[in-house]
Amino acid sequence: MTNDVLQITLPKAGSLEPESTSRFYEQALRLALEKTRHASERIQFNYHMHDVRRERARLLVKNGTLDIIWSSSNKKRETELMPVKFNLIRGINEYRLLLIRADDQPRFEQVKNLADLQKFKIGSGTHWSDTGIYRFNGLPLVTAYSYEPMFRMLKVKRFDYMARSIQEVNYELEHYGKSGLTIEKNLAIHYPQPIYFFVNHDNRDLAERIQRGLEIARDDGSLDALFFSIPNFKQAWEQLQQLNRKVIELKAPE
Repeated sequence: MTNDVLQITLPKAGSLEPESTSRFYEQALRLALEKTRHASERIQFNYHMHDVRRERARLLVKNGTLDIIWSSSNKKRETELMPVKFNLIRGINEYRLLLIRADDQPRFEQVKNLADLQKFKIGSGTHWSDTGIYRFNGLPLVTAYSYEPMFRMLKVKRFDYMARSIQEVNYELEHYGKSGLTIEKNLAIHYPQPIYFFVNHDNRDLAERIQRGLEIARDDGSLDALFFSIPNFKQAWEQLQQLNRKVIELKAPE
């Protein structure tokens, strides 16, 4: 009798974010599947051959080319795909620091509330779920389809700041943010934005299995161990526990 093989097709490793971060999501998925694996089953991950942007990756899940993607959630995405409603990274992505031009720090010293922040232009990705939140809260927007050019757009004053999660911002500053960009000293933005696994609506059994596996891994501590093994997640969580900043709350669209 041959063993059963569960084959899961994922986005190409490192195509959606830095490879260390994508490794966490892959390992969390494998952990959930292993927790619910029967004795004769073997789990095999396959990878899409091309680098794709998130919007394209969601379409590939929708048409069945990919089996799963991890993504921030909003109502539109939860309509188009089936979410596994388990927040994967403890909400660390829901607190955003402001990436600004260093010379502009004195301007941001005057920001005390949302109305003050609405005097500045924020840069955001065309297809990011964040963009809808910023628009809903009246923040003047400049959008870009591609991610990497946005750091140059900030430098050349196309907009005034980018709001980046605690686990992203130091990496981005190091890799993209040279020559005059810095993290604003006093402010943070917060809004609800869970990160879920998403599957095709025809894959309900897989979604329910992942949900069950993640809950087991949470309860036995193995998911926490994985989370804290990712250096930028661990650093972000520790930083969040002692966040000494003025937090501006944004609302998510209903």
